[in-house]
Amino acid sequence: MSETSPQWSARSPFAVQALRFGRSLIVGSGGTALDFASVALSIRVIGLEPTWGRAVGLLVGGVVLFLGSRSFAFRAGSESALPQVKRFVISEVIGFPLNIVAFKLLIGLLPNVAPELLTLLANFALFVTYYYPVRNWVVFRAKPPLIVQTVS
Repeated sequence: MSETSPQWSARSPFAVQALRFGRSLIVGSGGTALDFASVALSIRVIGLEPTWGRAVGLLVGGVVLFLGSRSFAFRAGSESALPQVKRFVISEVIGFPLNIVAFKLLIGLLPNVAPELLTLLANFALFVTYYYPVRNWVVFRAKPPLIVQTVS
Protein backbone atom coordinates (compact mmCIF):
# COMPACT_ATOMS: atom_id res chain seq x y z
CA MET A 1 0.00 0.00 0.00
CA SER A 2 1.49 3.35 -0.95
CA GLU A 3 1.37 6.37 1.29
CA THR A 4 -0.87 8.21 -1.17
CA SER A 5 -3.57 5.52 -1.26
CA PRO A 6 -6.56 6.23 0.98
CA GLN A 7 -6.64 4.55 4.37
CA TRP A 8 -9.74 2.64 5.50
CA SER A 9 -9.81 4.81 8.62
CA ALA A 10 -9.85 7.99 6.50
CA ARG A 11 -13.48 7.58 5.38
CA SER A 12 -15.68 10.52 4.66
CA PRO A 13 -18.12 11.58 7.38
CA PHE A 14 -20.98 10.39 5.13
CA ALA A 15 -19.44 6.93 4.77
CA VAL A 16 -18.91 6.70 8.54
CA GLN A 17 -22.56 7.61 9.14
CA ALA A 18 -23.79 5.20 6.44
CA LEU A 19 -21.82 2.31 7.93
CA ARG A 20 -23.01 3.18 11.43
CA PHE A 21 -26.61 3.34 10.19
CA GLY A 22 -26.23 -0.03 8.44
CA ARG A 23 -24.75 -1.67 11.53
CA SER A 24 -27.52 -0.13 13.61
CA LEU A 25 -30.10 -1.65 11.25
CA ILE A 26 -28.51 -5.07 11.80
CA VAL A 27 -28.58 -4.68 15.58
CA GLY A 28 -32.10 -3.29 15.39
CA SER A 29 -33.20 -6.30 13.36
CA GLY A 30 -31.98 -8.65 16.09
CA GLY A 31 -33.65 -6.58 18.79
CA THR A 32 -36.82 -6.42 16.72
CA ALA A 33 -36.81 -10.20 16.22
CA LEU A 34 -36.66 -10.70 19.99
CA ASP A 35 -39.22 -7.95 20.49
CA PHE A 36 -41.54 -9.61 17.93
CA ALA A 37 -41.13 -13.05 19.51
CA SER A 38 -41.79 -11.61 22.97
CA VAL A 39 -44.92 -9.80 21.80
CA ALA A 40 -46.23 -12.92 20.07
CA LEU A 41 -45.47 -15.13 23.09
CA SER A 42 -46.97 -12.61 25.52
CA ILE A 43 -50.19 -12.15 23.54
CA ARG A 44 -50.75 -15.59 21.97
CA VAL A 45 -49.37 -17.92 24.66
CA ILE A 46 -49.51 -16.03 27.96
CA GLY A 47 -52.69 -14.15 27.01
CA LEU A 48 -51.61 -10.60 27.82
CA GLU A 49 -53.51 -7.66 26.35
CA PRO A 50 -51.65 -6.39 23.23
CA THR A 51 -50.40 -3.19 24.89
CA TRP A 52 -48.88 -5.17 27.79
CA GLY A 53 -47.40 -7.65 25.33
CA ARG A 54 -45.86 -4.68 23.53
CA ALA A 55 -44.32 -3.48 26.79
CA VAL A 56 -42.75 -6.90 27.39
CA GLY A 57 -41.33 -6.89 23.85
CA LEU A 58 -39.82 -3.44 24.29
CA LEU A 59 -38.09 -4.44 27.51
CA VAL A 60 -36.62 -7.66 26.09
CA GLY A 61 -35.51 -5.98 22.87
CA GLY A 62 -34.00 -3.05 24.78
CA VAL A 63 -31.36 -5.19 26.47
CA VAL A 64 -30.19 -6.62 23.15
CA LEU A 65 -30.26 -3.19 21.53
CA PHE A 66 -28.00 -1.63 24.16
CA LEU A 67 -25.41 -4.38 24.05
CA GLY A 68 -25.40 -4.63 20.26
CA SER A 69 -25.43 -0.89 19.72
CA ARG A 70 -22.56 -0.27 22.10
CA SER A 71 -20.31 -3.04 20.84
CA PHE A 72 -21.16 -3.33 17.15
CA ALA A 73 -23.32 -0.56 15.69
CA PHE A 74 -21.63 2.45 17.26
CA ARG A 75 -18.41 0.81 18.50
CA ALA A 76 -18.62 3.01 21.54
CA GLY A 77 -16.13 1.28 23.79
CA SER A 78 -13.97 4.37 24.28
CA GLU A 79 -16.30 5.55 27.04
CA SER A 80 -17.34 3.67 30.16
CA ALA A 81 -20.61 1.76 29.78
CA LEU A 82 -22.19 3.38 32.85
CA PRO A 83 -22.82 6.86 31.35
CA GLN A 84 -24.02 5.18 28.16
CA VAL A 85 -26.42 2.96 30.13
CA LYS A 86 -27.79 6.05 31.86
CA ARG A 87 -28.32 7.91 28.58
CA PHE A 88 -29.77 4.77 26.97
CA VAL A 89 -32.26 4.25 29.80
CA ILE A 90 -33.32 7.91 29.67
CA SER A 91 -33.76 7.71 25.89
CA GLU A 92 -35.76 4.50 26.28
CA VAL A 93 -37.94 6.02 29.01
CA ILE A 94 -38.76 8.78 26.52
CA GLY A 95 -39.03 6.38 23.57
CA PHE A 96 -41.15 3.79 25.40
CA PRO A 97 -44.31 5.93 25.56
CA LEU A 98 -43.68 7.15 22.01
CA ASN A 99 -43.57 3.53 20.89
CA ILE A 100 -46.75 2.64 22.80
CA VAL A 101 -48.55 5.68 21.36
CA ALA A 102 -47.43 4.80 17.82
CA PHE A 103 -48.55 1.19 18.39
CA LYS A 104 -51.96 2.28 19.75
CA LEU A 105 -52.42 4.67 16.81
CA LEU A 106 -51.62 1.89 14.37
CA ILE A 107 -54.05 -0.47 16.11
CA GLY A 108 -56.74 2.21 15.76
CA LEU A 109 -55.90 2.91 12.12
CA LEU A 110 -55.40 -0.73 11.10
CA PRO A 111 -57.66 -2.80 13.39
CA ASN A 112 -57.62 -5.86 11.14
CA VAL A 113 -53.83 -6.13 11.05
CA ALA A 114 -52.15 -8.50 13.53
CA PRO A 115 -50.63 -6.63 16.49
CA GLU A 116 -47.29 -8.36 15.87
CA LEU A 117 -47.08 -6.77 12.41
CA LEU A 118 -48.02 -3.37 13.81
CA THR A 119 -45.16 -3.79 16.27
CA LEU A 120 -42.76 -4.07 13.34
CA LEU A 121 -44.20 -0.97 11.71
CA ALA A 122 -44.08 1.06 14.94
CA ASN A 123 -40.49 -0.05 15.56
CA PHE A 124 -39.31 0.97 12.10
CA ALA A 125 -41.07 4.33 12.14
CA LEU A 126 -39.56 5.19 15.52
CA PHE A 127 -36.14 3.82 14.58
CA VAL A 128 -35.85 6.27 11.71
CA THR A 129 -37.40 9.28 13.46
CA TYR A 130 -36.22 8.90 17.07
CA TYR A 131 -34.10 5.92 18.14
CA TYR A 132 -31.28 6.09 15.60
CA PRO A 133 -30.74 9.86 15.86
CA VAL A 134 -30.76 9.76 19.67
CA ARG A 135 -28.44 6.76 19.88
CA ASN A 136 -26.09 8.26 17.30
CA TRP A 137 -25.84 11.80 18.65
CA VAL A 138 -26.62 11.37 22.35
CA VAL A 139 -26.31 7.86 23.78
CA PHE A 140 -23.26 6.58 21.91
CA ARG A 141 -21.87 9.90 20.72
CA ALA A 142 -18.27 9.77 19.66
CA LYS A 143 -15.99 11.51 22.08
CA PRO A 144 -13.45 13.77 20.42
CA PRO A 145 -9.94 12.39 20.71
CA LEU A 146 -7.87 13.79 23.49
CA ILE A 147 -5.09 15.94 22.10
CA VAL A 148 -2.10 16.17 24.34
CA GLN A 149 0.21 19.06 23.67
CA THR A 150 3.75 18.83 24.82
CA VAL A 151 5.75 21.85 25.76
CA SER A 152 9.18 21.91 24.16
